[in-house]
Amino acid sequence: MYKKKNIGENKLSRSSNLCPAKWKCLKVHYSLAFVLWAIFFLSMSLGSCRKPFQAAASHGDFRVSADTVFLDSVFTGISSPTYHFKIYNEASHSIYLDEIALEKGDASFYRLNVDGVAGKRFRHVLIPARDSIYVFVELTADIHALSDPVYEERLHIRDAAGQKDVLLTSFVKDAYFLYPQRFSAHRVDSIRIGENAQGNPVRVAGFLIGSDTTLTADKPVVIYGHIGVPQGKTLTVAPGAHLYFHFNSGIVVYEGGSLHIDGTLAHPVILEDDRMQADFENAPGMWNFIWLQAGSVNNRIRHAVIKNAVAGVIAHPVNDNGDKVLDITDTQIYNCSAFGLFAAASYVTGNNLVINNCGSSALHMVLGGRYDFRHCTLVNYGTGIRNLRDAAVYVSNAYTTYDQNGNPVTYTYDLTQCDILNSIIYGNSTVEFFAEADDAAQMRFRVHNSLIRFEDPQHRIDSPWMDFSDTNLYRNNVLNGEPAFEAPEDNNLHIGPSSAAVLLADPAVSATVPLDLDGNDRTGAPDSGAFQHRDPDN
Repeated sequence: MYKKKNIGENKLSRSSNLCPAKWKCLKVHYSLAFVLWAIFFLSMSLGSCRKPFQAAASHGDFRVSADTVFLDSVFTGISSPTYHFKIYNEASHSIYLDEIALEKGDASFYRLNVDGVAGKRFRHVLIPARDSIYVFVELTADIHALSDPVYEERLHIRDAAGQKDVLLTSFVKDAYFLYPQRFSAHRVDSIRIGENAQGNPVRVAGFLIGSDTTLTADKPVVIYGHIGVPQGKTLTVAPGAHLYFHFNSGIVVYEGGSLHIDGTLAHPVILEDDRMQADFENAPGMWNFIWLQAGSVNNRIRHAVIKNAVAGVIAHPVNDNGDKVLDITDTQIYNCSAFGLFAAASYVTGNNLVINNCGSSALHMVLGGRYDFRHCTLVNYGTGIRNLRDAAVYVSNAYTTYDQNGNPVTYTYDLTQCDILNSIIYGNSTVEFFAEADDAAQMRFRVHNSLIRFEDPQHRIDSPWMDFSDTNLYRNNVLNGEPAFEAPEDNNLHIGPSSAAVLLADPAVSATVPLDLDGNDRTGAPDSGAFQHRDPDN
């Protein structure tokens, strides 16, 4: 076998008096010398090819991408999202700006980051030729230190030719803040919401109210975590209240607890996420849900707007007495990543309910129960891909889940009543109403005087529950007529005079819901859906 021979090492080891330790020191010395020589040589070589760096003072050679930066609304004491603009060097050589500084200096509530450096004042800011730098802006303000909630300040950008200003503006809101107690840096208070497949408790960040509680309209309410309403307690939301939910937050009502959302036509209650930038206006899944757990009672939602949740409302089974779980009237639910209203073996009544733009169904009823919906607009113009069970309205007396081994398990429960009357069931899928049943339980529903989208030209859906000629199930409906919504993609579901829902409603049913969602009388010539038609030209 070939063996490499190290000649130098042999000579030293045989003829030199160097001890092994000194030999190691000598090797280190030569190695360091070689590395230093290599670095010097490389730097000289590169330096000989590189032009000397030069930058000149700017004389009006820059421009900014925006003369005003709107930071939208921000709550007092809470950091805003980060906004930005750019400063461009339009010269063919590198320039430097004399100064970038906030008008109020260190007293400013705004914070800056200029080209990766944080601060409130910057001098001799370099911008390479034909290049640009970012300026990032954030705000944390104290409303009590401001004379005006509209907080404006100028950012000065100076060079040798003069000064340009960028106006920074935001609306600072005072608010109540509700959040779970923090015990340490990594542990906060939590509430139990159920059990996993192994029977272990599932908990989420949250807190329980200790007594009957009312959230009022004098200030916005910002909620972190989940408000839990325990047995025997009631959470009331007063007319005009505005609730902002942080990510992964919501309301959980336990067995024997109650939720009363008591908005009015003039002062509705609004529940939405706390991201107030325009880009998040219609973003789904920004907070969790209103969850009415099994056995919660006497829940009501009136004149509310619920938007941008994972699921607007979840209604679980009734208590042993069969008491109503939820009465929801004159309410709008929009932009949910899953369901608008999900109900399982529950008891829910709803009038003038509008739901749109959901990842799955607008109204999803499983495992039977009892339901009565009148003059509702239940549609889905969401952009996701949906199957039959994601129709705008889905109803079934069964529910299939999976055990801990991944095997399907189907539960059934009687659907004793499911009335959908004088309503609109529509969307951008060909089938927006779908019903199916398990023979192991009762299935009773009826859909009357409603506009429904159901297109199945190939007759692929072979189910007795989808036979629209069966008058025990369907009466006086219109299939696939044009609803003539004004702007469904923007959640404007008012109908025009050409809508197929005009005069479709049963007057006897309308008499039980005499006013539409806008407060207009509908008893004379009622239209189906939550809104009486209007002429957009008038």
